[in-house]
Amino acid sequence: MTGMATAQEKEKTATNQPTDSKNKPSVFAEDELVASDYLVSIERAGEMLDNAKSKGALDAGVLFLLGEMQQTEKALKLIDSNLGAKNNGNVRNQQMYGKILLELQQKFENYWTRLNESDERIVKIRKGNKAIINDTVFRKLIRDSLLIKEFRPQLKELKNKWVTTDSLLRANIDSLNNWKKGIVEKRMLVSKDLILVNERLNKSGVSLLGNEHPHLWDSNGDNQQQMQTYFHEKFNAEQKAFSYYFGYSFGSTFLLLVLGGLLLWWISFNLKYLKRVHQMESLEIFQFRYLNQGAILPVIVLILNIAIAINLYAPALFIEFTHLILLIALTILFKKVWSSKAFRNWLLLVALFVMFSFMDLFFEVSRIQRCIFILVNLASIRFGLAYLKTIQEEMYIKGLLKYAKILFLTLNILAVIFNVFGRVSLAHTLSLAAVIALTQVIALSVFLKIILEMITLQIYAIRIRRGIVKIFDFRNLEKNLKKPFMLLIVYLWIIVIASNLNLSNIFYDSISSLLTTQNKIGNFSFTVGNILLFLLIVWIAHIIQKYVAYFFGEIDDEDEETINKKQHSKLLITRLLLLILGYLLAISAAGIPLDKIAIVLGALGVGVGLGLQNIVNNFVSGVILIFDKPIQIGDVIDVGSQSGRVKTIGLRTTKIDTSNGAEVIVPNGNILSQNIVNWTYTNNSKLVDMSFTLQGEISQEQIKATIVSSIKEIPTIYSEKEPRLFYNFISDTKYQLKIQFWCNIYRTEAAISEARIVLYEEFKKQGVSFE
Repeated sequence: MTGMATAQEKEKTATNQPTDSKNKPSVFAEDELVASDYLVSIERAGEMLDNAKSKGALDAGVLFLLGEMQQTEKALKLIDSNLGAKNNGNVRNQQMYGKILLELQQKFENYWTRLNESDERIVKIRKGNKAIINDTVFRKLIRDSLLIKEFRPQLKELKNKWVTTDSLLRANIDSLNNWKKGIVEKRMLVSKDLILVNERLNKSGVSLLGNEHPHLWDSNGDNQQQMQTYFHEKFNAEQKAFSYYFGYSFGSTFLLLVLGGLLLWWISFNLKYLKRVHQMESLEIFQFRYLNQGAILPVIVLILNIAIAINLYAPALFIEFTHLILLIALTILFKKVWSSKAFRNWLLLVALFVMFSFMDLFFEVSRIQRCIFILVNLASIRFGLAYLKTIQEEMYIKGLLKYAKILFLTLNILAVIFNVFGRVSLAHTLSLAAVIALTQVIALSVFLKIILEMITLQIYAIRIRRGIVKIFDFRNLEKNLKKPFMLLIVYLWIIVIASNLNLSNIFYDSISSLLTTQNKIGNFSFTVGNILLFLLIVWIAHIIQKYVAYFFGEIDDEDEETINKKQHSKLLITRLLLLILGYLLAISAAGIPLDKIAIVLGALGVGVGLGLQNIVNNFVSGVILIFDKPIQIGDVIDVGSQSGRVKTIGLRTTKIDTSNGAEVIVPNGNILSQNIVNWTYTNNSKLVDMSFTLQGEISQEQIKATIVSSIKEIPTIYSEKEPRLFYNFISDTKYQLKIQFWCNIYRTEAAISEARIVLYEEFKKQGVSFE
């Protein structure tokens, strides 16, 4: 406080001193500095140190990164330990380790970059603190002993801040450097392990092509004790690889379990609803084979098929264990729906898979092991030739099994040849790939059937909730949906085969090279991948907009009286939005430049002027029909010379079902350019005329009473409005009449027919002739 008082007195004295007009005060003149200037300088220095302390601290991102680094280092340590284990040379395991090591290498690169950025930032902050000393006022303050004595408390506090801040910054820089040093060591370990993995893969490749073992007739005898030791060591090595990969893929496994839970709830919800309303028997009409057995096993089959497809680089024990669980689930499903002969043959196929997998994983290559393998190969060939036909009869996709059968037989024959001549590893790979190719095509056939049953179940459940019990044309529905799903099935089958033949890297590299190579036409550069991606997204968008209605219970052959016009209008808008979003996404994903789009639009503008105006007119008219809704799906309309019920409204054309069963396709532009008679715009009622003649003794009052009472008893005629009666001719015993009544427009002919029958019966009872 004394220093502050003295400073204030000096400032007051300096302020009261006269100022020479020739020597005006200047902010740059040292002799004009007062105590407040020094205090401001000290305060500014303190703020700089506080700011440096705050910004120089390790942020939450770095701390989170350190926690992630520890997990990554544990993973690397476990992989390094597994690579050093005995009998861990399985090709699939090495591919898995190689893939994960590349990911770890990239992670350590990212860690290094992040830590280096933080290090450079803190070093820069520490260097920036020296700007305090470069301040002119502060430099004069610390050089003047009288000023130091006067501002000692403030300077002491500032010094403590300096020491604390600088110590913190130095400690953080040292910590970051130590962590960076650790990353360098881990990167070196990753490089060493990658070299080891690549050497083993190269060696296995040479072994596949060379005689890694003597010819079968030259091989030595077997050592029982050595075989047992090998089994235990191999089992331990495979178990370690399995345990590591399970932890590594836990995230994707958890998401699959969540997906499975949602599917289980969805299917169970619909099945329980159908059971509650006593409609479960209808599932037999839809030819359900799997969902009518419950939801658990079908969901397991779906999830395991997906798991196999997304874990192509999994270790051998993991992938073969997943296959085994899938085969067990399929076995339980097939027991109830397959014939006994086909089911027995399926059990034989499962047994072949188990034998191939077990011997490949845990048996040391020896004479007896090779002989057993050859016997199993021969049994597989016999199975493919004699027993596959019964399984094919039970399959949903029969055509794909023909190619699987050819592949199964070919790979087994090659496996026998390679085994005899010493290429045992290649023989094992081919044998296992053969049986997996066959079982997988059967599993994927069930996968497709379950998906189609799920879609059919959803449609039927929604229709039942809306009170529609009519069975729709599910065969046509399955036929339409089967085509796009078949592409997915074939793709999944091919990648699983390539993975089991250890050709997935070659397959993906070849595809990647084909898709990413730059091509030029003039100044326009493109890749095949971009074009295919654009077409694929557009195709998927068209598929989704075409079939999205199925998930709301809407189908093409909807009954006229049960059509939900409001929902159809919403679906039309949804379809239009899906198409627009699909095209925008396709353009964005394919990387098409906006200037190129402008050129295309310009060309389209010229095309419109030269002859595309009708197409554009129909498209715009379609959009107007969707939003303005002068007609909706299910409406009965007259347009020009065409009359009928609106079946579909597309972006370019509208389909009309006529009374004689013909389907008339009318361009949307033609519809809007003509007068439209919409019989069902506000309701489905229609005023119907019916003429007839009566002969006999009957009064007019009796005629009216009979007609009114009879018409009211007919369910297809609206009884809310009383029918109207008109006489065209009257005599003593003959009456020519015309009556008008309201009925549902979709049941007009049925209403007239029922009215004629009822009136005929009623007048006949009264002895009156009805004509």
